[in-house]
Amino acid sequence: MKRFSLIVCCALLLAPLVWPQGLGLLGLGVHPRAADAPGPWPPASLAVTDFQAWATRTATAYADNFPFRESMIRTLNRLRLAVWGESPMRTLIRGRECWWFYNDEMALEDWMGATRFDPQELADNVRLHQERRDWLAARGIAMLVVIVPNKKTVYGEFLPSSLRKMRETTRLDQLARAMEEGGIPFLDLRPVMLRAKAVRQAYWKTDSHWNEWGALAGCSAIVEKLRERFPAMPPLDPAAYTAVAENTPGGDLAAMMLLENQLPEANVRMVPHAPHRAHDAPPPPWKDPADLPGRRRIVKAVDDNSLPRALFFRDSFGSQAIPFLAERFRRSVFLWTHRFNPGVVLAERPDVVIFEAAERYQHAIFSPSEGGRP
Repeated sequence: MKRFSLIVCCALLLAPLVWPQGLGLLGLGVHPRAADAPGPWPPASLAVTDFQAWATRTATAYADNFPFRESMIRTLNRLRLAVWGESPMRTLIRGRECWWFYNDEMALEDWMGATRFDPQELADNVRLHQERRDWLAARGIAMLVVIVPNKKTVYGEFLPSSLRKMRETTRLDQLARAMEEGGIPFLDLRPVMLRAKAVRQAYWKTDSHWNEWGALAGCSAIVEKLRERFPAMPPLDPAAYTAVAENTPGGDLAAMMLLENQLPEANVRMVPHAPHRAHDAPPPPWKDPADLPGRRRIVKAVDDNSLPRALFFRDSFGSQAIPFLAERFRRSVFLWTHRFNPGVVLAERPDVVIFEAAERYQHAIFSPSEGGRP
């Protein structure tokens, strides 16, 4: 009897591991990511020459090929939300009224005012941008630094009531003050986003980014700032667009939980009254500094020689902005990197270089230049 009980207990313990593998042999239950590009199993000989590499690659291949993996994770995440009402991931904060917030890369610490720039670090980095400004100006090129606020900064009222600010001033307050005092052309989009949200929702509830309305409002402010240097550039008027609500699967935060379809939302799309003029332009001959899947450079052109040429160093917030910004430049090149690249500037010969960074990446604009100074 004891032996039978032991066999039953072992079977119950092993069943959750064995039955998915059995179904996997029948070609059932392999999750989409693995079906597209399943991780290859490492050769057994690697275990002899480099056991650590073999173990790492084996674990990756096992995860990629484990049947029903995504379904099981999705089910567990749904249970944690429905039963315990908690976020399934430490990198996500479940806010009020179906709002979700990113909880990584110091985004929460920035909202709380818990992290600060060291004064000397800030002074050194402002000096770096002064050198870049002067280097560009010597070549007749304008410069602008743009910071897009985190979603918490704009919609902090939807954070859990248990969260409290440590101080009202933040790293972005420090940066904005230092840039202004250092004479760096700088655009802080916090006031713009606060005005935009009074009109309609400006950020996704289930994504860490602004939606098309938020992007259009921000781009309108960028263009207005640039018109101080390029007065022939037409304004980017939000009134030339119609806002349309469109039910879509959830954004990147929902995708992190594998719950895009379970957390849909009414996304805001901005539809132009007249067709956009910008079109894809041939890629330049120089190497893309990012050169990563999903982060390829984007090159746009408008057939209007009265418009300036622009080079953007940007992050993921720039993706929603490109369709709007490209309308106001004869040629615009968007590079998904924060590292300034003098070689690309010399090759492109733009009229303006724009550094765009999300608030959580504001420190990244001080990254060393590609190929050294400036």
